[in-house]
Amino acid sequence: MSEVIKVLAIDDEDTVQSILTAFLTRFLSEKGLKCEVKTLTDPVQGLFELSTNGSQYSVIMLDVRLPKLTGDEIFNSLIHVSPELLDRVVFVTGYPDDLKDRFPEHKLNVLQKPFRYQNLVEKVGAILK
Repeated sequence: MSEVIKVLAIDDEDTVQSILTAFLTRFLSEKGLKCEVKTLTDPVQGLFELSTNGSQYSVIMLDVRLPKLTGDEIFNSLIHVSPELLDRVVFVTGYPDDLKDRFPEHKLNVLQKPFRYQNLVEKVGAILK
């Protein structure tokens, strides 16, 4: 039985979620791993999921510009509540400079939109190594 890698993707765009799920499934199956992707469009639900079940996710794909609660606000909550999850976060954004200014003391894993399969492989591969 191959290992199952659980991924949480928080993004309000269905298209992005579909692409993330397809790319992650392909990448992990190429590595002989099974992939379970849980997608959430509501960032408040996402923060709750991370607060209650965050430790079960190997990778957390986090959009930055979300309604109600932004991805960087979720990341900021994790700094205080679950700092062990920070290394698992991949920000998915078209605006990477927003993050560098907000978290200068953290080394951030950023997948810039629009992204290609190879970009995702590099970012997720760095977390799973």
